[in-house]
Amino acid sequence: MDVKTAFLNGELDEEIYMSQPEGYVHKDLKDKVCKLDKSIYGLKQAPKMWHIKFDQVVKSVGFQSSLSDKCLYYRSMSNQTVIICLYVDDMLILGSDLAAVKDTKSALAKAFDMKDLGPVDTLLGMKVRVDKGRVTLSQAHYIEQILTTWGYKDRRPVETPIDPTVKLSPNEGTGVDQVKYSKIIGSLMYATSCTRPDIAFSVGMLSRFTSSPGKEHWDALDRLMRYLKGTKDHALCYTGYPPTLEGYSDASWYSEVGNSKSTSGFIFTLGGAAVT
Repeated sequence: MDVKTAFLNGELDEEIYMSQPEGYVHKDLKDKVCKLDKSIYGLKQAPKMWHIKFDQVVKSVGFQSSLSDKCLYYRSMSNQTVIICLYVDDMLILGSDLAAVKDTKSALAKAFDMKDLGPVDTLLGMKVRVDKGRVTLSQAHYIEQILTTWGYKDRRPVETPIDPTVKLSPNEGTGVDQVKYSKIIGSLMYATSCTRPDIAFSVGMLSRFTSSPGKEHWDALDRLMRYLKGTKDHALCYTGYPPTLEGYSDASWYSEVGNSKSTSGFIFTLGGAAVT
């Protein structure tokens, strides 16, 4: 679902005035200004006002917001659960009962000008596939774009993202292209936070050297990109089993040569794949 002109729904909690818009200046009142009744695009508080308005509407029809994520709403009644995931003006509505989902859409359509985009296909750059009781999230297309942009489309793939025998340290020699290095790291961070937890350690390690990368750091990044070349189709697959939340953590308390820095990490899985 998409909310058309979402920020125009926000109701202001303070007086704000603006100059008369170009092309609509009253010829006899050129020295006058306009008082805003509602928020408009360009106001720094427009996103917040929109969220407050949406929050009021969904809570008026029985939804509650999650304590850990204020843009996640849920409603459970009569063994029917509906969940709303909001991202700016786009939302994903899912539930255990189709009729309850349709009722939710109707309630929101009464309050906002909505566009129903149909069953979810792509969400925030992630390809969503629902098939026979399993949900798969993939960023193959996004990773393909990264590989093509930086010249790795035809490179030979490797099987692991990082060489465990290589210990990276701050660069003390000739530097490499710092801007290019940082851009590649930045593009990989989005994949890391969405569907590719398998590269989280490598990206985190390499990001420590973005201020002054050297040849050894570039070689490590090159290996990571070649790993993605061979695993671009890897995806998170949720089957619903096991239904319990499981967490794992690990730490290396003396992994950095020369500076005594430690490295730790954790992962939680639910329904067969990582959730954080």
